[in-house]
Amino acid sequence: MPHPTTPPALIPAGRPALHYAQHAERCRAQLADFWGKPISGLPRGMDLLQAMHITATATDLVDTPESFGLYLTMCHNFGHAYRTSDVWVAPHSMAPQIARHPFVNQDSVIVGNLEDAAPARDGLACFPTPIHLDNNIHPIDGIAWHMEGSGDDLALAVETITTTRLLPTRLPPLLASSVHLPRTPYCPNGVTTLYEGILSGYSNPDWWGAPDTATALALVLAFWELRRPDDLNHHPEEDLLTVPQHTSGGTKNTGRDRKNKRSQRPTRKRRIRIIREPAHTTAHTTAHTTARNDRDRMAADDTSGPKWKDDTLRWEVTQKHQNRCPNPHQHRAIIEAGGECKPVSVPVKAHVNGPRGRDTDPRRAVRIVPDRPTRDRADDSQ
Repeated sequence: MPHPTTPPALIPAGRPALHYAQHAERCRAQLADFWGKPISGLPRGMDLLQAMHITATATDLVDTPESFGLYLTMCHNFGHAYRTSDVWVAPHSMAPQIARHPFVNQDSVIVGNLEDAAPARDGLACFPTPIHLDNNIHPIDGIAWHMEGSGDDLALAVETITTTRLLPTRLPPLLASSVHLPRTPYCPNGVTTLYEGILSGYSNPDWWGAPDTATALALVLAFWELRRPDDLNHHPEEDLLTVPQHTSGGTKNTGRDRKNKRSQRPTRKRRIRIIREPAHTTAHTTAHTTARNDRDRMAADDTSGPKWKDDTLRWEVTQKHQNRCPNPHQHRAIIEAGGECKPVSVPVKAHVNGPRGRDTDPRRAVRIVPDRPTRDRADDSQ
C-alpha cells in the first residue's frame, strides 16, 4: 500500500481510465462465466458454494438436496445478473472512505428502501485501490449486488470479491487442495443475502477472509451513499466509457458474403462508468460531516433535551410483527435484579413515525438489521 501521507493517484478521463474500464469489463465477464457457464452439467460456481457450505455447516452439500437446489438457483441468478450488470470503477480515494464510513463502523445497520437507494438493480463496483478493513479480512477488490423481486418480496444478494490467490492462504490444507477456484485474477469470497429483514451468510468468514454479513451489507450501502449522483444517464462527475464486451470464446463467423470472404459478427459494446476522483466523494463527505458536527455541537449546548433533526420527515410503517419486552415498565429493574425478560412477538399496527407537523417521505421504509458481531477493537487500532 502507498504511504498514508502520499496523495492517491487520480483517475483521469484519458488512457488510464480506458485501461480501468477494460479491466472492470473483463472482471464482469469472467464472473458471469464463473457463475453461469456449466462444466459437466453444473455451473462452475457450484464447487465454490459447496466448499463454502462445508466451512459453514461441516456437512456435504450433496447430503442436503434442498440446499443443493438453492445454490444451483443462486448460480443461475448470479450469472444472469452479471450479464446485465451496470459496472462502476471507483476512484482511488473511495476505498479508504468506505473503510471509515459510519455504516461500516457502527454496531448495527439500518436499511432504508433498497429499491430507491440502489443505483442499479444489478451492479458491480471495482476498486483499483482495494478496501482494507482489518488483518482478518482479505483486501476487497470489488463488491457486487443483485436484486430480485419488488416491494415486500425484494431480496438482495451481496458478493465481496478479492484476489483469487489469497483464498487458499486461510483455508484448511485439505479443503484448499480440493476446491476448484477459478483461473481468473478475482473470485468471490463471501455471499450475503437479505430477505424480509433477515441477513444470511453462506460460508465461514474467518476461513475465507470475508467480512461478516452485516459488514458486507454495510459496504454496499456505503458505496451507494458515497456514489453521487443518482442520475444513471449522465453527470459531469462520471465518465461514461464504451469498451468492447469481453468474451471468453471470441467472435463467431456468421457466414460468407458475396465475395466469398468470412464476415465476423460485430463486436458488442458495454458502457463502464468511471467515477471521477475530485469532489465526488470527498466534498460530499466533508460537507455531510461538517453539518453533522454542527448539529451535534448545537445539541450538546441545548440542555432542554433531545430534539428531532431539522431535516427529518415522517415515514410510514406497515403492519408487522416485532419482538418486544413483555414488561417494558419494569424491564430495567428486572435486568438489574438478575432476571430475564424473554421477548414476545406482538403485532404492530400500521403507523407513522417522525416529528409531528412535518411532511411524509413516501420513499422511506425502515428495516432494522440485527446487531453484527462485535469486532476486535485491538485490530481496528492497528
